[in-house]
Amino acid sequence: MAVFSVLGALQAIGEDGPIEFGGPRQRSVLGRLLVARGQVVPVGRLISDLWRDQPPPGAAGSIQTYVSHLRRALEPRRTIRTPARLLVTVPPGYALRAEHVDAWRFEDLVRQGSRRLLDGDAAAAVAALEEALALWKGPAYLEFASADWALNEIARLDELRATAVEQRASAVMALGTPGSVIADLRAHLAEHPLREEGWRLLATALYRQGRQGDALAALREARRMLVAELGVDPGPALRRLEAGILAHSPELDLPGPARTAGWDDQAARPRLPRDLPVGDIPVRGIATRETGPHGTPAEPGAAAVPPATSTEPPGAGSAAAASPAVPTVADGAVLLEISTAGPATALTAAPGGGEGRVRLFGRRSELSLLLDRSEGVALVSGEAGMGKTALVEEAAAVRAGQGARVAIGRCPATRGAPPGWAWTEILRTLTTAVPFDTAESVRAGSVRGEGFHGRRAVAAHLRAAAAEAPILLVVEDLHRADRETLDTLVEVVAATAGAAVAVVCTFRQEEAGRLAGTMAALARREPLRIALRGLRPGAAAGLVTAVAGVPVTRPALTAVAARTGGNPFFLRETARLIAAEGEAAALTTVPAGVRDVLAARLAVLPARVRTVLGEAAVLDAEVPGAHARGVDLDVLAAVHGGGEDAAMDTVLDAAEVALLAGLLVEPGGGGLRFASPVLRDTVYGAMPRLRRARTHARVAAVLERLRPDEAAALAHHHALGGDPVRAARYALTAAERADLRYARRESGLTRGQGARPARDYASVARDRLRETQSPPTGASLL
Repeated sequence: MAVFSVLGALQAIGEDGPIEFGGPRQRSVLGRLLVARGQVVPVGRLISDLWRDQPPPGAAGSIQTYVSHLRRALEPRRTIRTPARLLVTVPPGYALRAEHVDAWRFEDLVRQGSRRLLDGDAAAAVAALEEALALWKGPAYLEFASADWALNEIARLDELRATAVEQRASAVMALGTPGSVIADLRAHLAEHPLREEGWRLLATALYRQGRQGDALAALREARRMLVAELGVDPGPALRRLEAGILAHSPELDLPGPARTAGWDDQAARPRLPRDLPVGDIPVRGIATRETGPHGTPAEPGAAAVPPATSTEPPGAGSAAAASPAVPTVADGAVLLEISTAGPATALTAAPGGGEGRVRLFGRRSELSLLLDRSEGVALVSGEAGMGKTALVEEAAAVRAGQGARVAIGRCPATRGAPPGWAWTEILRTLTTAVPFDTAESVRAGSVRGEGFHGRRAVAAHLRAAAAEAPILLVVEDLHRADRETLDTLVEVVAATAGAAVAVVCTFRQEEAGRLAGTMAALARREPLRIALRGLRPGAAAGLVTAVAGVPVTRPALTAVAARTGGNPFFLRETARLIAAEGEAAALTTVPAGVRDVLAARLAVLPARVRTVLGEAAVLDAEVPGAHARGVDLDVLAAVHGGGEDAAMDTVLDAAEVALLAGLLVEPGGGGLRFASPVLRDTVYGAMPRLRRARTHARVAAVLERLRPDEAAALAHHHALGGDPVRAARYALTAAERADLRYARRESGLTRGQGARPARDYASVARDRLRETQSPPTGASLL
């Protein structure tokens, strides 16, 4: 019997040695039958797959010829009258009855290794997983990497291999030798940089080697990658690990096996220490406590979204009873908790403790709107970091706890995914509970390449499944969707009208230009539209306090809420900065994760728009840390064009692009303003120092001509533009005016009725220039 190898180049070894399979199309027939894993492949499907819907007139005869040649190669001693045993004819096509395929052996070994790891037998797990990984001699189905019919199988095997690498690392670490997996994990993450489990294992291994700094650096790199590529925060496992490392949790030193999810055992997910002390968290006068299973305190930073389902092993606890969500914090800050005491998911209010974990802040009304939507489509929009995923996952968890079938599909940020990948993910989830019972032209778990009939079949399947239980479908990051995903969405929403099928889509409004046609089609179905804005001050304060895990003063909370515009991701990153470096740093420094996200948004803008934004940032930062005046368009145009009339048109065109991208806003008093000070500071910080200095000098020259009475602003720009003499003169003038206003308020005298004794204006000027952060200029006044 032949032994086939597909983990690398397609090969086979028969009784007489290596088998020759002939030309590319003949080899493709064999590869296509191997992908089918013993199932019958109709002749029509073989023709379509080999010639991509453009078959020659004699395609069926060519397939018969290829099969005949393959049979002779696979069974050279078979006589003409003897039926084929390996490549058999089964109307309406062919099937390959292979028994020895390295990919199948690989799957068996990974299954064994996963079970051994779950049983605590780390040595046996390592042996099985190393044998499995040794079977790989190159990329799976190497010569068919560009064939549509092979893409799903290649992706499945690659995913399984990545899981096996992580499971092996976990098993080796359980044996007490974490150092031996560090190099392997780094190579693994170079190939799969978005796998959070790989980052978790690498950081854990580094920490157990006594390399705490390297472990934290790995976690920072993981956060950077996730934010840059997906616009999301690290998941709960990475956040718990970071908190444990910072707290020197003794549980991280234990060599016991860190169980990883087996490919056939999704309930067995890794559980890192969760009982890290946090204590009471004061939020605007209301004390709450973050708690984990069995009432133990949960990890710091639990305000971010954990998985929607419990990670307890089966039978570890009983489901908590669901109770309605109730606001528990003033000013719109709502603390909602997901019970993790058992396998079921329940939403409960958190008036001051109890089992569960903090989930959302300030999204009470939006969550209620989603939960009230039992059919039709809902569109959730917002800029990166605004909490779209957190909101829809919360709603999904609640609906799942109420008995609905929930499936989530994500439009990938990386290239190379098959068309309609989000629906492939959704169908794979749903068909585990409801088999995909339709014509062979539409396979369960895949809508790739099926076109109109495939989309109709998917919609029909969902409508039929909704008769048994309500369905909630989530399509994430719709702004990245391909044409097949969008067309399937429109078909599903139209075909399931009136059925218990609710579809929730998330997207970034500033990147939604390509969705105009889809939005127009969905508008006929009267979608629920939820545009997420920044959190209100009370909710923002609660989030910052919860994530920081340290006391934060009320003025700092107010300043952080204003500085971040209430963006939950910005708030979380700033809270971590407060915990690490104190309140002062949070009010003057842009956290690295926030800077990376905003830099990605800015990078897609035309160069002329970025130039105007840089000039606007210089103007808007007249008083460091302030965010009150905004940008005067006349001054900005003069700075940009040196007085030319065409400059205003250029500035207005650039401003329109920035407004549509959500980077600028138009306050009620006119002019422009950055959406948040942290965005302005990011733009300002990205400018080279020389360009910043020259722009400050140009601004100073324009202000002297157009706004000569603004002495404080002129002092600021001259100081940063490299003219200390003029900076000093304007600083003295500004100080004198400020002192005069102060004297009148204190004495109650009006002009001509008296004056205060003269003050040391040079001292005031020094203070003013120190505010401009220009040490050379300040020194010249001493």
